Amino acid sequence: MINLIGKIVYSTRTSGAKAGTMFDAFCATMSRPNVARQSARRIVNETAARSEELKEVADDILKYSGADAIVKPRVKGVDSTAAKIQKNFTGFQKDGYDASKEKIYEVILGGGTKELVCDSYGIRFILQSEKKCGRENSLRIYDSILNAQKNNPRTFSLTGFEDYYGRGIKPYGNEAIRDRFAELRYRTSLGKQKETIAAFTAKPSGYTRTNINGRINGVNTEIQVGGLHTTKWGDVEHILYDMRQGKPLDMSKYTPEQKKLALEIQKAYREVLQRKSGHTAEEFSEKYLNKLWNSFRDAEVKNLAEPIYPEFPQGYPEILKVENILKLVHD
Repeated sequence: MINLIGKIVYSTRTSGAKAGTMFDAFCATMSRPNVARQSARRIVNETAARSEELKEVADDILKYSGADAIVKPRVKGVDSTAAKIQKNFTGFQKDGYDASKEKIYEVILGGGTKELVCDSYGIRFILQSEKKCGRENSLRIYDSILNAQKNNPRTFSLTGFEDYYGRGIKPYGNEAIRDRFAELRYRTSLGKQKETIAAFTAKPSGYTRTNINGRINGVNTEIQVGGLHTTKWGDVEHILYDMRQGKPLDMSKYTPEQKKLALEIQKAYREVLQRKSGHTAEEFSEKYLNKLWNSFRDAEVKNLAEPIYPEFPQGYPEILKVENILKLVHD
């Protein structure tokens, strides 16, 4: 069957119609909303069944790190999981069989659609202070994660270390840590050995935190490391990120008042994205969002109780001020 996936195996009789392949048919079926949700529910249920043991792993990482931080683990939801499955299969069709066949084979011969969801389980390490006993708490967490991988190579593999930062903003990691992650290797579900991706990545929006991906006890897991201020801001600024990514707005956790505010913010930011105000979203990121991330990160570095916000740039809807967006904070 595998040899046939990329070959034309059916065609319509309609004159001029484009011939299809098993690859096309498979991707089209798996990207259907009802099929994606069915797969997502199965993945979420499997992850939930292992949540206690995964939480123990997260607690142990924090315990042995000695960092001044808290850990917040959670199982990712059905809606976001289904959206990732749909996005992947739609992307496969767009990219074509040759570019996507490795991932398709991992789905068919490996672990199924969970291969496409890198964050079935999420672990957040939220740093309560920048340093403890003269050493950065983020570095303590990274050391503990690397030790967990070293001591449990069969059940704890790391596929990626991505240290995101905004222009002029201090990242949570450093080159030495990045290089240690880059030395790692992992095996795919089909047994192929690959190098762990490790990089610093600049974000025009200013987004600053560390994302680490891997597989823990058979579950694709995303580990995030960030401080108190950037974590709080990242949670509410996500409304703008989702809009830039073309994702639907999730208001399930908002109060009625927050939903009303979120819709107003959404309307205003859509106008920015559509350049209706005469300015671009890129300009807004440069003039405001990046500076905001810098304010939150600077407050962590300097141990400030409250960040010092930048001046709001002229020409943009004032509903997009930080004070308004922060009203969307929820548990």
